[in-house]
Amino acid sequence: MKQNVLTLRRTWSSLRPLEVDEVLHARAGDLAASFVTPLTRVAPFGLGLIGLRHWYGKRFVRGGDGASGVNLVRRGGGLVETLPMKLSQGISLADGRPALVVEYAADAARPWRWVRDELRAAPDGTVIGMTFVDLPVLRAVGGTPFLLTPDNRVTWRTFFFVFVPSGSRTAPNHPQEVGGPGR
Repeated sequence: MKQNVLTLRRTWSSLRPLEVDEVLHARAGDLAASFVTPLTRVAPFGLGLIGLRHWYGKRFVRGGDGASGVNLVRRGGGLVETLPMKLSQGISLADGRPALVVEYAADAARPWRWVRDELRAAPDGTVIGMTFVDLPVLRAVGGTPFLLTPDNRVTWRTFFFVFVPSGSRTAPNHPQEVGGPGR
């Protein structure tokens, strides 16, 4: 069955809750975002209007007080971190079942201070995200789905360092990671 907004909303309750460690950068790499119909063209434009132009996806790491993350945007041929977030286990606004919950700071720019993303796993390993605007009227509208796919860049980067001639200092989409320490 082809995925779209309605099928993802209908299957949300049947998706497996994730553990925090499953989405951490050390295990999954960066999580590359994509959208389903009819959002494939509308969502990137809309995100650009509210501060996430050229959104690539998310990166999560374990910190001293739990897990945190950032959104990633494409700029200058690389990825730039923006809009920090906290990641924790929680209860879904959609169905009251467990989900990983992404929340932005109370002082984040509008509308992000009211945005809440929830994450669960599809059977194929794709992370399904559901975005809610956590305000009384807008919460009732339901979630807007998106997909996050581990990009496995940790493995790719290791391959790149081993097989690229030593004089090379750039890589498509990831120049900040090329060249290794001290370059």
